[in-house]
Amino acid sequence: MSFGGRILLGFTCALVLASPAIAESKQNGVWQINGIFVEQAWDRVIPGGSKTGAVYLTIHNTAQTNDLLLAVDSPAASHTAVHQSVVENDIAKMKPMPSGVELKSGTEIIMKPGAMHIMLTGLQDASQQDDQLPVTMVFRDAGRLEISVPVLPLGAKGPTVSH
Repeated sequence: MSFGGRILLGFTCALVLASPAIAESKQNGVWQINGIFVEQAWDRVIPGGSKTGAVYLTIHNTAQTNDLLLAVDSPAASHTAVHQSVVENDIAKMKPMPSGVELKSGTEIIMKPGAMHIMLTGLQDASQQDDQLPVTMVFRDAGRLEISVPVLPLGAKGPTVSH
């Protein structure tokens, strides 16, 4: 086999081997990268004129090692961060988590209303039901994961899919 043929064969093998990983990155509303699985992502329509919203989802770390969600981003908002809702002195507050979210091996993190969530501020446009909100999640070890979050109706309490 010629040198050019070996390069072409090597390239073709690499492409074929990479294809299943690309295809598996999103199946049936589940996104994955290097042992991190994200599912049940959702946002909801926000009432008239509000420039603030939230994304809720579940993250599973099936990797053999701990990881850290370092950052989140969305082109739909001027600022995106993970917040934790807490009650102090009978007052509900949202606290940013600037150090990230620790994902211990074999655990899951559930982001839901009234708890941990991805806060979106400075939303560019009002989301409409059935829109898809692009969100990038950056993990220390697993890397960058692009997800597309469905926008549910105003007042929705979450997706109907259970895990």
